[in-house]
Amino acid sequence: MEKLHNIPQVMVVAPAASRRSGIRATLSRALRDKVRIVLEAHLSVERFSTANCDVVIADLDTPETAAALLGFLESAPAGTATVALSDDPDPAWVRSAVAASVNAILARDANADELSLALQAAEAGLLLLHPTSARGLVATKLAQSPNEFTEELTGRECQVLRLVSAGFGNKEIATRLEISEHTVKFHISSILGKLNVASRTEAVSLGIRRGIISI
Repeated sequence: MEKLHNIPQVMVVAPAASRRSGIRATLSRALRDKVRIVLEAHLSVERFSTANCDVVIADLDTPETAAALLGFLESAPAGTATVALSDDPDPAWVRSAVAASVNAILARDANADELSLALQAAEAGLLLLHPTSARGLVATKLAQSPNEFTEELTGRECQVLRLVSAGFGNKEIATRLEISEHTVKFHISSILGKLNVASRTEAVSLGIRRGIISI
């Protein structure tokens, strides 16, 4: 998604005109108007390609629009960055969306900061989930294979969690791992979601119990 380093080309898709206008205004604030935005009522791979966009932000207000996004991704160009806006999405759909390489799933009332983080996640190839989506995904995974719980954390996430347990802040973790602070934030958000906890302290406590962190 090279254009994010310059001027991102974003397609905003929402059935309702009022929603398209609202998302466009929020996105403009997020990127300080340094963005080209195309508004569409329906998802179309042909229109996405013709408009030369590299990001799609889809407002999913019904199960039908959620299913349409998955269908869009089956035919979309490889590397298409995708941000889904959905309230209380079905955990099964979230699993399918993650498998289809959706970069972010946020609530439909996502603010400018959240949309900005979602675009950064897309640029970095990371996954950003709203807590509701993350917890639903983890709860479903636990119900299916509770013994594989700790395997959900990647090697990098384990490194970050261990540094958190040692009392390091985001900036110090970023320096030690030679990554950006934004990337650290994404890793911590992912850790909290996967461990189904609400704070760093809870994550460290569970990490110790699960053997991720040695004492």
